[in-house]
Amino acid sequence: MAPGQRSTVAALLKEPFGPYLEEEVLNPSCRGTTRDNPVSLEEFVLVCRGITTGLTECESCQPGYNADRFADHPIQFTGVLEIQQLSWLTDVAIVAIENELRERDVRSRSEHGTRAASSNLSLKRIYAPAPGINAPQLRVKVTIQGVKHSPAVYLLARHAPDGLLIVSQAHKRRYMVNSMHIHTYLLSEAYIQRYRLIQVLQNLLKLDGDCNSHDDNMTPIHLRTPAWFVDLYLKHMAQAGALRRERPVHDSESDPDVQAGGRMRGNREHTLRHVSRAEVFSLFAAHADWVVGQVADLRFKRWLDLESWGSWLQKIRHTRRLAAREGYSWGVCRGALTSRNDDEDLVAQVHSKIAQKTRKKKQKRAPRQTASRGSGTTSSTKRSAEPPSHGPSRVRTPSPYVDDTVLRTYDLDFSPESTPPGSPSSSSSGCLPSRAPSPVDPSLAALVPSAFLRPPQPTATFRWVCTEPGCAFMIDLLNLTDADLDPAGDRISSDERRRLKSKRWTVRDEWVGDAFGYMVGAHQEKHLEERGVKVEMHGKEFRIRWIHPPGTLPQSDQLRKVKKDNRRPAIKQEDS
Repeated sequence: MAPGQRSTVAALLKEPFGPYLEEEVLNPSCRGTTRDNPVSLEEFVLVCRGITTGLTECESCQPGYNADRFADHPIQFTGVLEIQQLSWLTDVAIVAIENELRERDVRSRSEHGTRAASSNLSLKRIYAPAPGINAPQLRVKVTIQGVKHSPAVYLLARHAPDGLLIVSQAHKRRYMVNSMHIHTYLLSEAYIQRYRLIQVLQNLLKLDGDCNSHDDNMTPIHLRTPAWFVDLYLKHMAQAGALRRERPVHDSESDPDVQAGGRMRGNREHTLRHVSRAEVFSLFAAHADWVVGQVADLRFKRWLDLESWGSWLQKIRHTRRLAAREGYSWGVCRGALTSRNDDEDLVAQVHSKIAQKTRKKKQKRAPRQTASRGSGTTSSTKRSAEPPSHGPSRVRTPSPYVDDTVLRTYDLDFSPESTPPGSPSSSSSGCLPSRAPSPVDPSLAALVPSAFLRPPQPTATFRWVCTEPGCAFMIDLLNLTDADLDPAGDRISSDERRRLKSKRWTVRDEWVGDAFGYMVGAHQEKHLEERGVKVEMHGKEFRIRWIHPPGTLPQSDQLRKVKKDNRRPAIKQEDS
């Protein structure tokens, strides 16, 4: 292709062709993004039911996720794809693009209403090698439309460790997103900032430990407080040498110190602005609740101290209000879709998760408690009169009693399960038992797993996984089955079953918490029965007992009965 014609064709290829459906324009051989060969989309747009959306509201891991809108409806995407190889395109797509290309060529050569001669341009000629021409290869860009298949992955994908990865429904093809349409970006901004904060914190662990993985940092977990991370940021990132040698915003034509790309000339450096500790705290505080919630969901390899970060969350809310009174913005998440009440709910959920993780440690360190004189009740008995934080609204159940000398706290996950609907509770009656119940057998209490002593909490994706080793049972609130609901029996009404399955509920609906507690309790009681333990309701208090007390054997019709042999043995006498 001659140089003059090349510039003409380049102008014709400036605008993308299409839009086309992904499954119609791309061959299955176009497998998608790898670390070395990205398949990238520009001007990425997400749409659901004809309305533009973004990752902050359509990803289930985000606080602003709207299950009613997105759970049962496909999320479509549109983006501009540069075709690196002609083999990516189907034969039908090649014909369609060539027809549109030739029409553009004819229009560009037509003047004053006179139509020019037909065009003979072809994609084969455009993608043919051009020996001796030192110029970039001409490529076609097409706008494709597809359906999003699985959750997006940002900064954590093996195939795109430094970018956003989207998987489409057609051939499970992987796309790396280079740029977004402004509307989708604004609705994805909080999502992007949250994962960037996780990346920053983990990179600080790498820099501090001089290691390739944040898991290899040897600093004890209890020292990894918010202030410790702020110190690391000021030390390693705020005034980093690489930043002093680059200008993100620059004009290389008017600034003699900057070359193309923003790099300073001749190893020169410029002075960076001062970054205060308060500003770094504000950056961390904007998404601290979400980050702590993500770390709390990890069973292993938690990389920050949950207790100190959880305590800081309460201070964040107070500091935000003080800053707002003075007209300042501090610790505020840009692009967040949650209200103030939603933020408070999220903080409460995070604190509940942290309490679950730390209660076992506190039980081991707690001093021996005794009953107060003259009260006739222990501190545990007083707690049992309070409604559990995870308890139902329709049926408030008391916390099970266990003597403090045996077990410091006893707030069983299955407490809603053990109370029939409509039964009175200690919290509603306002009275305590007249005398302290008998202490629980220590060997009996030892059979109750510690995880059963804490309120059950679903993850950010509305799932609960059994904590018993070797048990893979999971309750997915967004995809409930009869196997999840049936063990709860009539405690979950038929109308509630229908509403749960249709996903017409929110996490703030108290009846949803009831049903969740019933399902978890029904499953955990099975594990207790396998250990020979039974939970029963006696009046206004829970009691645990042996199914078969020690020293007794279960009566079973299948026990083998040994027949008595009444025959007398024949004794052989020796001859005298």
